[in-house]
Amino acid sequence: MTQHRKKIMAVSLLATGMLALAACGGGSSSSETTSAAPAPAPTDSPIGGGAAECTTDALEKATEEAAAAQGIDLLNTNDYDCEDGWAIVFGITKSGDIEQTTAFLFQAEGPYWVTKDIGTICSGGADDGIPSDIKDQACALR
Repeated sequence: MTQHRKKIMAVSLLATGMLALAACGGGSSSSETTSAAPAPAPTDSPIGGGAAECTTDALEKATEEAAAAQGIDLLNTNDYDCEDGWAIVFGITKSGDIEQTTAFLFQAEGPYWVTKDIGTICSGGADDGIPSDIKDQACALR
């Protein structure tokens, strides 16, 4: 899938998620965790100088662990985007009876994807050099 197509899908998902949040009046919050998901063995194209892979398998595993750490159920992942050692994954989550689109933000640290706090990054906190495309996608659901 091309980067352009991924961005179009992400924007569509964001719009759907924002409508769902507006309809139910809910919101999502995230917190930074220190757990990291090990990625499969490195390939020829490491991300951002590290060896964390931008693959469906690696990012799904990191997202499953991030959702579990936040106490929410991950039903599935819809889309992801990686750039310069950062990744964003959009998933459908369930907390209680509410299903919603949730964004998970990760930064590559060696072979691992480490969860980053979207609230801190989107509130003007330290962004650690996050690419503007990734940051814009992450903050659109807030």
